Amino acid sequence: MLSEFRFAARALGRWRGGAIAAVLTLAVGIGTTTALYAVVRLLLGELPGVPALDRLGRVYAANRAIGVERSPVALTEFDSSLSTAASFSAIGAYSAQDATLGGGPDVLPIVAGHVSPAFFTAMGVAPARGRVFSPADLDGDRAVAVVSDGLWRRHLHGADLSNAVISVDGVPRAVVGVMPAGFVYPFVGIGADVWLPLARAGRNTPAIVTVYARLRDGVTWAAAEAELAALSRAPGSWVWHAIPVASDVRSRALNAYAGALGPALLVLVIACVNAACLLLARGLARDAELAVRRALGATRGRIVAQLFTEHLVLAAVSGALGTAFAAVMLRLIGRSLAVVQPELVARLPTVPDLLPIALAVSAAACLLFGTVPAVRLSRRDVAAAMNGVPPAHRVHIAGYGARDAVVFAEVAAGVGLLVWTAMLFTLFAQIRAIRFTFPADQVVAVRVPGSDVPAVAARIAAIPGVARVGTSSGMIGGRSPVRAVADGAAPVVMSRVTVGADFFDTLGVPIVRGRAFDRSELGALDGVLVLSESAAAKLAPQGDALGMRVRLGGGPPSVVIGICRDAIDYGALSKAAVFSPPEVYAPYGTAPAEGVVLARVNGDAHAMLRTIASAAGPLHGARPLRPVVLGDEAQDRARQSQGGFMITRLLASFAILTLILAASGVFAVVNQSVAQRTREFGIRLAVGATPARVLRMVLAREAKLIAAAIGTGLVFAMAGTRALFEELAALNAIVPALWIGALIVSAAVSAAACALATCRIVRLDPAAVLRRT
Repeated sequence: MLSEFRFAARALGRWRGGAIAAVLTLAVGIGTTTALYAVVRLLLGELPGVPALDRLGRVYAANRAIGVERSPVALTEFDSSLSTAASFSAIGAYSAQDATLGGGPDVLPIVAGHVSPAFFTAMGVAPARGRVFSPADLDGDRAVAVVSDGLWRRHLHGADLSNAVISVDGVPRAVVGVMPAGFVYPFVGIGADVWLPLARAGRNTPAIVTVYARLRDGVTWAAAEAELAALSRAPGSWVWHAIPVASDVRSRALNAYAGALGPALLVLVIACVNAACLLLARGLARDAELAVRRALGATRGRIVAQLFTEHLVLAAVSGALGTAFAAVMLRLIGRSLAVVQPELVARLPTVPDLLPIALAVSAAACLLFGTVPAVRLSRRDVAAAMNGVPPAHRVHIAGYGARDAVVFAEVAAGVGLLVWTAMLFTLFAQIRAIRFTFPADQVVAVRVPGSDVPAVAARIAAIPGVARVGTSSGMIGGRSPVRAVADGAAPVVMSRVTVGADFFDTLGVPIVRGRAFDRSELGALDGVLVLSESAAAKLAPQGDALGMRVRLGGGPPSVVIGICRDAIDYGALSKAAVFSPPEVYAPYGTAPAEGVVLARVNGDAHAMLRTIASAAGPLHGARPLRPVVLGDEAQDRARQSQGGFMITRLLASFAILTLILAASGVFAVVNQSVAQRTREFGIRLAVGATPARVLRMVLAREAKLIAAAIGTGLVFAMAGTRALFEELAALNAIVPALWIGALIVSAAVSAAACALATCRIVRLDPAAVLRRT
């Protein structure tokens, strides 16, 4: 047996160029599949550190009559009914919200998890240091917090908890505990930087919560279901429904595995197809060798075994390189993952963990790429081969066949994915570049009920350190689309914002022409408007919008009395209304259901959040109001886009791998085509054709195929984005270089692969070819 492997290794050594191409192609497929399988297992695996997972469940509201199985739970419902369920030893509520840590220029966006004291008991995970919340922490005068291991190490630098204090949304909180490093479970929606006590309804921010419950010893899930049904908010229609977390994870994992591993398996299949084409091309050159072995007594089974031994060696070498490639991919994935889920990075598998996965993938790949070449090459008629009769499958290729379809599909997929990835990169980069044109770090905004806007504005204006106060119907950058029609101009979709008289002065947005509203115009019947510069350019591209009469949403005409600077700079995204409809401002009149009070402060805005929140509410029994510094929105966008960038990086790796494999496919198929047509080329050269002419003939054929594939990939990418994602489709007009660059890169890579596969044509000796065939 050892001699068989030595012979296989020598045979592959004689096939140096092709063997290297096949090994690299297979290594890419094996490494990609191995790395993504390892990541999926990490993200979808059992919850580490959570004991008796089969006793932990999530509680939903279900209405099977209308097909709803997992409706969210309101905090009021949790307090009034669910928290009293006796079937559970502990039942807790959880809700994650964006928050800020620290103040001044060092403020950081974080995720705050609001939890009831029983949440940690239900999870069964004890703190690594200190303690978790107690019921006394809900109503106590001392604001407390429990932090994640990552935040404790990065922000508190492992400090002693006796004097550890952090500022969350401007509120100083004493740190009473640190959760273990592994206490983050993104697949079931648990993960936060800091944990805050969740008080009863009306006393804390979240309105919707996730409920986790631990089953009491001796109680079955069926008994718990019966009790939950009895406690239901509307028995007979809406019922409480508990799903064990283990079952919940398994059901979600099926779809997640398919979605994550589907592309990886596609890469593996493409790699195997390309390797099979290379092996078939090599088999044509070994026709005489295999025929001699059959003539000397080797059976067909013996030939198949010999070829499979070579394929096993090829798979083993590819698997070793694939493991190294997977380790590199995991390191890159870990760097991206560290931004959004740093706790998971330490749990990424190591090279020894990857070896069993790579071994299984390599064995599967060997069967995929090795079976067809081994069976097909062993069927050669010995007598025909010894008499010099060409193989039946050695045909003259004038048109295009099934193998060319492989090249077409691979190149088209590579181009389409490349364009898609470039669009996503551009979109996230442009979103991160959005900025306020006014000093947003000094402006605090708080949402309040519309009827309370005047009273809240007056109380906030009386706070020392507040310079000015303005009002509006919505946050800056929020969308309230309306159709604006001016005399003699085409309709334009704009974002309508109603504002008070001091709005522009509070923000520091200058009026560049005309004037702002005065108090006499608030609620007046005769409409007046102020346009942003971008809105004015849309309505009057060739003239002056000042004094123009504009109808908003089919209403009565209003007169434009002023033009202000754009409050937000959208950069290149401003060219598409889908991203940034220009803003038109109307005077604040009838109180809406909800309004926004804006406060311009002197000094550190974060230090005043707690004072402003106290002055603003709670009102009419509502939950406490959470002021935000407008400058934090830019950081929130950057944080939210990190996850998108991570996904885009993975897509980019798939795009690059697909393009590399497409190039490998071009090389493999064209190489096989050249091997099959070697006799034809020899005859053409013998009757007077020059090598350059023969080469041009072959390249022209392949160029038509590759050009059609690139064009198809571009068309499908553009059509798909236009049909499914309006935002990405808008990028086609904003950044046309996306698809132009994809065209150039794809054409260059495919041309290079085609040139490598056909370069041997110019070295053919007609006499040697005709003697051999």
